[in-house]
Amino acid sequence: MTTISLPTARAAKRVAIYQLALLLAVSVLLMLWETVPAYSVLLGGLIQICPQRWFVRQAFRFSGARRVQSIVRAMYWGETGKIVLTAVLFVTTFLMVSPLNVGALFGSFVTMILVQCLLLFKELQSK
Repeated sequence: MTTISLPTARAAKRVAIYQLALLLAVSVLLMLWETVPAYSVLLGGLIQICPQRWFVRQAFRFSGARRVQSIVRAMYWGETGKIVLTAVLFVTTFLMVSPLNVGALFGSFVTMILVQCLLLFKELQSK
């Protein structure tokens, strides 16, 4: 029986840890300058990292060639959950956090997507 190798799951977990470390470091440095951009950056990054982590957890729960249907179903469920969770986190942030630096929030969100792509590419190239 052939199994599907999942080095991507381990790489994605490492990338999430690297993202979190980078996000915390930037937020702490910004905290020395001004607090609103600092926690806005932190929230924007977490809004990207947490749903992505949910997707990775769901998408890579199953392995093995005989479980392809379960894998595909889990990936759809993971992507749906990621989109819904991202929307809920953005809405919650806009409703509950004031004052908020919207530029820093969205800038951090987009930056974490780019960091994730670059780090995941680097992780998979090194294997």
